[in-house]
Amino acid sequence: MADTLGRKIDYTFSNPVLRETALTHSSTVHSPGANAVSNNAWLEFRGDRVLGLIVADLLFAAYPQEPEGSLAKRHTGLVQQEALVSVAQVIGLAEHLKLSAGETKSGGHKKDKILADALEALIGAIYLD
Repeated sequence: MADTLGRKIDYTFSNPVLRETALTHSSTVHSPGANAVSNNAWLEFRGDRVLGLIVADLLFAAYPQEPEGSLAKRHTGLVQQEALVSVAQVIGLAEHLKLSAGETKSGGHKKDKILADALEALIGAIYLD
């Protein structure tokens, strides 16, 4: 499975621990051997900021004469949960996520918030890698 995700995002991690951490949901914190930094929360935090910066930069380059308010609306549309979920679905991110048994049982692989956060974590992991 690792190879399929790598092919879909066209990226190979030099530090595979970052990839695994990005794909590990915080619900696993109470799983045996887990700890607070063995899940994707901190990578999601970073990835959110990296994504925001990259999208802002691309928008500014594409629309240099557009007022800030218009750029902000475009930016919001591109980084909102719905857009992130769409990308997560295209790359098949759900099948690579590690969730607790309870989260898996409740359909966690299909939850928009989990998918969006995992995509941001993956972006954060790529940034750090």
